[in-house]
Amino acid sequence: MTILINAVLDAGRSAVDIAVFTFLPLMIVTFSLMRYLEGISTLRRIAGKANPLFRLFGLDGFGALAIIQLSLVSSAAPVSALSLMAHKRTSERFIAAAFAAVLAAAPANASFPLASLGVDPGLIVVNGICGALVASTLACWMVGRRSVSGICSCHRADDHVAVRLDLLTAINRGGADAIRVISAILPVLVISLAMVRLIQGTGALSAFTSVAQPVLQLFGVSQQNVLFFLTKCLAGSSAAVALLLDLHKELSLAPEKIIDGSALLLNPLDLPGLSILIASVPALRPVAGIAVVSALVGIVVRTALLSWL
Repeated sequence: MTILINAVLDAGRSAVDIAVFTFLPLMIVTFSLMRYLEGISTLRRIAGKANPLFRLFGLDGFGALAIIQLSLVSSAAPVSALSLMAHKRTSERFIAAAFAAVLAAAPANASFPLASLGVDPGLIVVNGICGALVASTLACWMVGRRSVSGICSCHRADDHVAVRLDLLTAINRGGADAIRVISAILPVLVISLAMVRLIQGTGALSAFTSVAQPVLQLFGVSQQNVLFFLTKCLAGSSAAVALLLDLHKELSLAPEKIIDGSALLLNPLDLPGLSILIASVPALRPVAGIAVVSALVGIVVRTALLSWL
């Protein structure tokens, strides 16, 4: 009982720290900026310019913007672009493609801290974008096969009726959106981090690796690799990177080995990542299955590219 209580309390402190002091400021700034740019029609112009290029990969301008936000800001940043796509009633093909691309790309909040370990974040970001474009292309094709409707533009007939927002109004609305998203993701963060701490505190990880030792040795997998993977699946890429930074002095991992494992560890395809995106943008739920399958293919391509390089 003591282990459970301590795990929940530690997870709660960590979750509040991540959600309130890391995600919330980034999301307030990002959401406010997106609201303001939407109000002065800048986003509409950017999306229109990007459409011809990214249509080749099943993306519209806002889908491309979501990838850029994730690659340069954080895994929570694309919520604003995806929310705009849902608000504009964008075609299901474009939403599925953007969702798959986001799940397959490398988030900046996980890749940039690796620079302190001698890893080039630029290589990981470019590799993530390659995987994202593969995932978006596949998702668009899969949705197109099951749908009889054609590709629609993300700009509807009613889009020209836009309300111009002043900066203060945009900040107020963006802040309200950010707080709503944080309230949706905080329970998921607490539960996922508590599960990780329980696995560590009860010795379940050591027991599992002891039983599966022959199989793990066959594939060259260590207990640390299992811990990283479980942490990534249950608590997200940021938690896995934080664990890697904590253990780096003890493990002394070479930058090349970290880069080789980045495709599997650095992406939002995990319990917190999926929960945050789906809870924040309910329009993603109908295409979640296709997006996950497509993202897995994109991650496999990312892994193959890193192995080839």
